Amino acid sequence: MNLKTSILIRTKNEAKDIAKTLNLVMDQSLQPDEVIVVDSGSTDGTIEVVQQHPDVRLITMCPEDFTFGRSLNLGFAATQADIVVALSAHAFPCDRDWLQHLVQPFADPHVAGVYGKQVPHADAYPPVERDYRSFYHDQPRVQTNPNDLGDRTFSNANAAMRRQSWEKRPFNETLSGCEDVEWAWAILALGEKIVYAPEAAVYHSHNEPLRQVYKRTYRETLALQTLYGYDMGLRDAWKVWSKAVIADWQFILQHDKSRQWLLRSPLYRLFWTVGYLSPSLPAALWKPFYRRWTREQAAPNEAGSL
Repeated sequence: MNLKTSILIRTKNEAKDIAKTLNLVMDQSLQPDEVIVVDSGSTDGTIEVVQQHPDVRLITMCPEDFTFGRSLNLGFAATQADIVVALSAHAFPCDRDWLQHLVQPFADPHVAGVYGKQVPHADAYPPVERDYRSFYHDQPRVQTNPNDLGDRTFSNANAAMRRQSWEKRPFNETLSGCEDVEWAWAILALGEKIVYAPEAAVYHSHNEPLRQVYKRTYRETLALQTLYGYDMGLRDAWKVWSKAVIADWQFILQHDKSRQWLLRSPLYRLFWTVGYLSPSLPAALWKPFYRRWTREQAAPNEAGSL
């Protein structure tokens, strides 16, 4: 298998991590044919760091033009490589064989995309660590069913895509997030495969301030509404919050994490849950009462028909 490989890294204010990421991808046992950085308005010195690597192609875009899908499409359009790897600027390959493991499944011509495991950093907040551990497992899998939500799983933080598949179906540039899941769904519908390769692992997690936690889940939910008509009510939000907090507490106690997180987790999960709920507001406030009213109105009619 002789496939040319390009690594595509999207950046905005990643000066703290981008040098390490570039050094790690250039030290792989399988050398990439090209490394491209698409920057969307960095002001912290990221561009200057990238420019210290003459072998890296730098593409810039205006921040007001940025969407996740648009930045990816811009990078894909700039390369003729057979396989394009999307990697977060702060995702660090766990070993020198990361790229080899990510590219290997493309020996099957029906494989359109491969995504790898994301390992939380050692200093990850306990709720963040639990989320990553529960989502990314050690068992490889092949995903083929577009009607199965689980088979639509994909993540552009650590993934590779066949360029021919992208040409058939570029990324949706209008979504606020989940462009990777939407792409996987569309590709599966075309009869192609997605592969999860846990050996292609990177260290990647976010210890975000609460405001950023809210903004991330809010952005993801806007995309889910577009894709699936996702809607959350107050009762749903309560169930999501309480279930997550209980699971966090169990994880903290079982893995001997700092006990302060028994108090911090409920607040973290509050911002996390409100981000999911907010796109459904204000309807989420009156829908429970409307549903109760419609049931009460229907009850006399049902009784009269007996």
